[in-house]
Amino acid sequence: MCRWGCYNYESTYMCKFCGTRYCSECLRGDFYGLMKAPDHCRKCNQMKCQGKRVEVVVFAPGTEPKAPKKSGKGGKDSINISASVASGRPACENRRRSARLSTSSTTIPARPSMPLITNTKKSSSTNNGSTSNTNTQRATSIEGIGDTIISTFNKESSSGFNYQSLNESTPLNVSKTKKKLPIRSHSSTNAELSYHLQQLKNIGKRKPTIVSNDRNNNNNNNNNNNNNNEERIYLTSSNLKVECDDNKTETSIHKSMEIEKLELPLSWKPTKQKITIERDSWDHKIEFLLAVIGYAVDLGNVWRFPTVVYMNGGGAFFIPYFILLIFGGLPLFYMELALGQYHRSGVFTVWKYICPLVKGVGWATLLINFMMAMFYNTIITWAVFYLVKSFHSIGSELPWKHCGHPWNTECCVPADITEYQNNLKLANLTKQIFNKTMINCTRFVYSTEEYFYRQLQEVDKADGFNNLGKIKWELALYLFIVFVVVYFALWKGIKSSGKAVWITAVAPYIVLVILLIRGVTLSGASLGIKYYLEPKLELLKSFSIWNAAATQIFFSLGPGFGVLLALSSYNKFHNNCYRDALVTSTINCATSILAGFVVFSTLGHMASVSQKTVEQVVEDQGSELVFIVYPHTIALMNWSTLWSILFFFMLITLGIDSTFGGLESIITGLCDEFPNKFGRHRSLFVLGVLVICYLGALPTCTYGGDYIVNLMNEIAVAPAILLVVFIECIAVSWFYGVNRLADDIKSMIGTRPSLFWRSIWYIISPLFLLMIFYISMNNLLVGNIQIKRINLRNLPTIVQVWSYLMVFVPILCIPGYAIYKLIVTPGKDFDERLQRSVQPEESIHENIYFEFNGEQQVEDKIEIL
Repeated sequence: MCRWGCYNYESTYMCKFCGTRYCSECLRGDFYGLMKAPDHCRKCNQMKCQGKRVEVVVFAPGTEPKAPKKSGKGGKDSINISASVASGRPACENRRRSARLSTSSTTIPARPSMPLITNTKKSSSTNNGSTSNTNTQRATSIEGIGDTIISTFNKESSSGFNYQSLNESTPLNVSKTKKKLPIRSHSSTNAELSYHLQQLKNIGKRKPTIVSNDRNNNNNNNNNNNNNNEERIYLTSSNLKVECDDNKTETSIHKSMEIEKLELPLSWKPTKQKITIERDSWDHKIEFLLAVIGYAVDLGNVWRFPTVVYMNGGGAFFIPYFILLIFGGLPLFYMELALGQYHRSGVFTVWKYICPLVKGVGWATLLINFMMAMFYNTIITWAVFYLVKSFHSIGSELPWKHCGHPWNTECCVPADITEYQNNLKLANLTKQIFNKTMINCTRFVYSTEEYFYRQLQEVDKADGFNNLGKIKWELALYLFIVFVVVYFALWKGIKSSGKAVWITAVAPYIVLVILLIRGVTLSGASLGIKYYLEPKLELLKSFSIWNAAATQIFFSLGPGFGVLLALSSYNKFHNNCYRDALVTSTINCATSILAGFVVFSTLGHMASVSQKTVEQVVEDQGSELVFIVYPHTIALMNWSTLWSILFFFMLITLGIDSTFGGLESIITGLCDEFPNKFGRHRSLFVLGVLVICYLGALPTCTYGGDYIVNLMNEIAVAPAILLVVFIECIAVSWFYGVNRLADDIKSMIGTRPSLFWRSIWYIISPLFLLMIFYISMNNLLVGNIQIKRINLRNLPTIVQVWSYLMVFVPILCIPGYAIYKLIVTPGKDFDERLQRSVQPEESIHENIYFEFNGEQQVEDKIEIL
């Protein structure tokens, strides 16, 4: 038979500490607050702290302990007021159990040795000097939404508890308190938690009275007994941590228990008592903003945005760019910040509060972020290579400025030679530099281009995708250094990364301003800026310019990678996420425009010096722009070594910030999903993640690694992440509901999003994402994607197969998990399983607010002195 007297003989689970057996009913779901392998059971879950009782009590309604016998004279009164969060149990089962408990004739066996009710009233004498034996034992247990059960036990009765329904007019047995401590919740969507805390608030404000089967007999005892009462207040939440500063001990209430109580008597006044939310939070608001800005502002702002603007109408491109920013990018950015902050969960756990059926989105995001980490950090490694060589060239010229090095070919021409000199004095120049002819040269190559391909990557030792060659260990060493820096920025979570972003997010802006000042003072700078901003309004009729703007907005702000969810989950609950979304997205777009001025001012100078047009200079884009064209321009400047150091340091900081974000999404998501396995050993877990990413990135350090980087950059991310964000938007807007999301935001910032935002989330954002996904997938299937100027369909078969696997494996995680969820979800038929699979759980991560002596204790920390 079950230990707790429910007359169920299915004793299948056992406490691993004391051996107490429980039936499957008493261990079912969140309602009873126990998992199938509980860390603590109801019998042995008591802890000591500073010699005072601090009890974590998990109980099922109807299993309260038998009231203690009369303690005799001198006994002291103690009232326990408790609330239990009953989430996750089916409503029909709640009603069934509530009806059973609320029947006055029902008797439920007492549970021994369970200190839930300790209310031994001191005997008081009546007017005739006799002792009254009609004092009552009371416990208040709040069970489910709208079902409040109050138990009244008569000392003269030995049959157990008689349960009676509680209504608004029923007086409660609550003692007088010298200090009022009403408890309230500011959550409009978490109905259960709000209801229970409101009941506590009402109980604390009612006039103290004593209730018994014979109330008249107790009226004479009220005044005498109230002064002797000692009230114990229960503070209820899902994840509290108690810190006693005197001896530095901590007692954690684990998340696995959904019905929890923390008992603190008002008579106990330690030196300092803190009740805090266990999840970390940013030390300063600016750290969060810098982290988001650092993630959003990445290498793409420097190497992609300027050329996209120039190739799509110049100044005219800003019209579709800002329109799609308002109607496409910003709403998605805002939505992810709000979801992460409200539910305080990573990319996996958050879906059980939104739509459990599409939790596969989290696994798809995980795979995409892993693939990103395996090639994105290699680009940072190239910048490290250039930075190291720039330091080596202090006191001399940059190594890519001239020819004559072992890696140069016969077709090399110096970076400082002009096109005019190429054409008219080629023969003499050839004899002076090489002392040989160039008859076999069909194309002359600048020294900067040969330095990138033949010195940094050594592609001449590879044969494309057919033979990538060996690993270049110098690059592997620099890649290892990059991951070491990333590890020490992430190993302690936001406590370490929050400090790192002060350098990695601020430094790029300092360097950009310096480079801008230098760029606009160069000869020919105005020519480049003119090409950058000159509007070509006739291109607005073309669909390609709108597609380019939509793609640029999406990948610039970066929703869907889980980074915004992870970073905002560490915010204070009442942080203004709406303002953060506006500020960070505006800064991101302004940075892109600023980078365009920096790049095109220098490209105009290069075109002027080399006697080329700007069109000829900006033919190369992407990695070639920042590793060939821009170093070429820097080599033509005075103090070229200084400008090279600043430029490549800026590239490193821009890239490493985005690496912080992508890996934090993986780490936070898995730590939230598996707290016992990964969350308790974060430093080791971070090390394991980075080792996997490093080993996966080693193929990009081969002689043909540039082919892998270009392949993954073009294929591994775009189609899959677009579908992921589309499904995320549908799940939030249509299943979770835009009105519910608006209520969540209102509970955090105090104002409800307008109809404008709700309509965009519901209609426009899904259409925006569907359009980009369709174009991206069409390019993939038709074969319009080019890798190193080679059409995808002309690549080796194994490369094509690998390309499609990178796209479709993350995508298949979404329907795969949905099928698994439908199989494991209990239900009579498919419709019932589907309904349960899309039903979200109530989020219980909201902060609880307290008022102590009329002063409101806000944020995530409450101090009782």
